[in-house]
Amino acid sequence: MFDPTYMTESKVTLGEGAGLDYGAEVSGFQLVPTYQTATWKGLKPGSVYTKSGKATWVLTINFGQDHEAATSLSTFLFEHEGETMPYDVEPIDGGTAFSGTLIAQAGPIGGEVDQFGNATVNLPVNGKPTRTPAA
Repeated sequence: MFDPTYMTESKVTLGEGAGLDYGAEVSGFQLVPTYQTATWKGLKPGSVYTKSGKATWVLTINFGQDHEAATSLSTFLFEHEGETMPYDVEPIDGGTAFSGTLIAQAGPIGGEVDQFGNATVNLPVNGKPTRTPAA
């Protein structure tokens, strides 16, 4: 039976060891694959050939900025920019997990007057995420 994922109680963990769950600071995330394709065309009808390579992945995280707290996601990404580290995301906390390693990148700083500072960061993932079904 189909049961679409309802994003409300999710888990987003970054860092070595147990890592820190930044779910309370994150308003959304996606693991996004990108595929490179190549097409060759000949001079005769039907002589068109297309191949696709393996996907490269990016973990896109939307989050609220907090540059004051030492343990915030904003501070963590800023302090660990360029470092390779493990990640674990669970669209439903306690459900199926997707994990691997990524490269940390600092997120945007600042925003609009009378608004919360929102940010989006695209973190490159090394290889394909590992899927671990819920126990």
